[in-house]
Amino acid sequence: MKTIYIIFLSVAMACICRATNAQLIDKLGKRAENAAERTVERRVEKETEKKTDKTLDKVFNKKDKKKKKEADPVQEQKSGPQAKDQTSSPGKPKGNAGQEIVSGSTFFPGGNIIFEENFAQDAQGDFPANWETTSGGEIILVDQQKALKFYPNSLCMANTGELPENYALEFDLITANLNYKELSGSEFRVQFVNENKLKIDQKQRSEFHFSLWQGSTVSDKIHVENYGAENKISNNINYKMNSKFNKTVHFTAVVNGKRLRVYLDNEKVIDLPSFLQNNVGRYVQFYLKGTSPALDHIAAIANLKITEEGEDLRSMILKGGFSTTKILFDSGSDQLKSSSFTFLDKLGKTLESDGTLKVTIVGHTDSDGDSKANLTLSEKRAIAVKKYLLSKFSINDGNLQTEGRGEGEPVSDNTTAEGKAKNRRVEFRKI
Repeated sequence: MKTIYIIFLSVAMACICRATNAQLIDKLGKRAENAAERTVERRVEKETEKKTDKTLDKVFNKKDKKKKKEADPVQEQKSGPQAKDQTSSPGKPKGNAGQEIVSGSTFFPGGNIIFEENFAQDAQGDFPANWETTSGGEIILVDQQKALKFYPNSLCMANTGELPENYALEFDLITANLNYKELSGSEFRVQFVNENKLKIDQKQRSEFHFSLWQGSTVSDKIHVENYGAENKISNNINYKMNSKFNKTVHFTAVVNGKRLRVYLDNEKVIDLPSFLQNNVGRYVQFYLKGTSPALDHIAAIANLKITEEGEDLRSMILKGGFSTTKILFDSGSDQLKSSSFTFLDKLGKTLESDGTLKVTIVGHTDSDGDSKANLTLSEKRAIAVKKYLLSKFSINDGNLQTEGRGEGEPVSDNTTAEGKAKNRRVEFRKI
């Protein structure tokens, strides 16, 4: 009996252990399953976070790029020494080694107007009274503005009188209906001559011209050539003129002695230092070759203006430098007068467009007052000029040095008001 009880107890204990083990195993299995589920959830969360972060990065990067693009447009030009002149600043791409590369050039005429023509006094349909021509032309209206339309193979010249050695010629060239057909061989030409003769093939002349044959490779170039010159130049300059057709383009031709620069919509496309030889450039002629009246091809000019300019500042610096009385200060002060800004802006654009130009800015005074005080004042005035240029233009600080000479180097008599005005000057010496 005792033996049977022991056997029964053993069997019962075994069953209880099995049940307990089964429950334990079941619990462990559930825990393992839960742990596995949590592991999977964490992995899913992590992968989701990664994808979300990448998506958000793309979104915010796009926003940042958009903000940068929105912040890039040219700032409105302001007057005064604290404004950065961005309107004329050339591009600054990065080179292979990360170096800053500056290119581009602009020119804004600022001299006295010596000739201006808007055809206000001429009737529509007439050839303008103040011009000469070989084949004619007529006044037309373009957006209610008068312009001189050239007839085919017409050479025209305004009665400007003899032009000075340094000047800027501006005009709008208006073209329309230049859509390839019957334009083969056509061209528009600007000639610089030394005689007041209306003649297409003057022996002494320099010219630039371009094809009006839109759509052809011929109109991808501007041809420059001088005739009767010792230093002969005949070349094609790559420039897509056909992109300027059937609309209005603004030309600025700057003559400085033998040098010719030409800008289209204020972008420099021609710069030839010895192109205008034998004194050509005293008169300017316009020539239209080809085109068809039946197809209503139009080549016309409007808003012609000629201003007398000083010698090219860049050339003057390269020759050694120059001095000017156009930079004015308050009496006994280094505070620049606002009337000085026009000249300083022109100089700033010159120095900005050519990073190789280095100058010493030298201040000079008249003899009024104490000589030591004048020396200090001249130094401060030179520094004021440097600060203005650096504040408005992208010029390397190392390209500008300053010094003062006070009253020690007069260029005129200090006993008269006129003489003192000449002595109160700022000099720019090439380094």
